[in-house]
Amino acid sequence: MKVNIQDLAEALSQSDMHQGYIDIASGRVVFLQDDLGEEEAMNHVFDIEDDWQHYLPLPNAVDAAEGEMMQRFADNQRPEVRERLNGILQGTSPALKFRQQVKHLFLQQAWENFCLDQFKAMARDFCEENALEYEDA
Repeated sequence: MKVNIQDLAEALSQSDMHQGYIDIASGRVVFLQDDLGEEEAMNHVFDIEDDWQHYLPLPNAVDAAEGEMMQRFADNQRPEVRERLNGILQGTSPALKFRQQVKHLFLQQAWENFCLDQFKAMARDFCEENALEYEDA
């Protein structure tokens, strides 16, 4: 079964908040469920870990790539916007300030589209690195 790149990209975009796995047999993206109680959550994790040969954990792509993504986005903007965003990225708490500035500059949709493209590229790379077949449909 093939992994759906869109589903995997969406999972990677949430990987800082939700642990995800690829079910190797079905190609499905599986999340550690949020709405479970503590004991149920532990049982859910143990079920996956007991059957670890069939599940591949997803990395925390957000924490690993967020700064680089912000920098690449800034670098692709017109000069005055690039300068403003680069100044923010050099300061303290850059992620929050960057998102605020993107919204202020009416670049929210462009940022979201850019992020989706970046997560799709990461999803393809992840599949290739782990010898998983995928589809971009």
